[in-house]
Amino acid sequence: MFLVVCATEFELQPLLDRINPEKGCWMSLVTGVGMVETTLSLTRLLEKQNKNIHAVFNFGVAGAYIHDKKKGAELLEICLAEQEYFGDFGICYTDRIEPLGEHLVHRSRYSLDPYLLSSADTLLRENGLPAKRGNFVTVCGVSGSGNRGTMLGTQYEGLCENMEGAAVARICEEFQLPLLEMRVISNFVEDRDVAGWKLTEACSKAGKAAAILLKGLL
Repeated sequence: MFLVVCATEFELQPLLDRINPEKGCWMSLVTGVGMVETTLSLTRLLEKQNKNIHAVFNFGVAGAYIHDKKKGAELLEICLAEQEYFGDFGICYTDRIEPLGEHLVHRSRYSLDPYLLSSADTLLRENGLPAKRGNFVTVCGVSGSGNRGTMLGTQYEGLCENMEGAAVARICEEFQLPLLEMRVISNFVEDRDVAGWKLTEACSKAGKAAAILLKGLL
């Protein structure tokens, strides 16, 4: 059974408007925003349901880094995670994040399941929804300036940022579960201006893409 994980009801609902959870096939979990709530909610569920779940699908919205115009994602573009980073966990300088010593942390980078990634990429492309693949960066605090976005995007060769993905990846590793992560770009990581955000549209497109993936992967 697939476990579908979203941070908010707002992100999950467009999927539920298209398809309903099928008993024995998939179930959903709204974790709450950020790494702490995600870790608590997901770990609690997996401790009870681990034997019934064979993979985790994390989806939602993200902010796109704009440090590389040629490789960067556009508004409302679908993105698939190849790797997840704990982006601002460490010593925060003006121009970089310095990781804590290896003896203090488990790891800061996680590779996602290559089979699910490749299958999702193919399914989306076959349905006229091509996706961009790359590194996702998970942050404790949303970047509110272009300078911070450029710093994080450059340091991690990041495609986009979110607030939960690396925590989900760490938990999936602990429970030995393959993970697929998909996000749709709702905004650019620049000097904060919510007037230009496409949050509702991004959630709608994410729900559409998630429905395609669930139907194709089950």
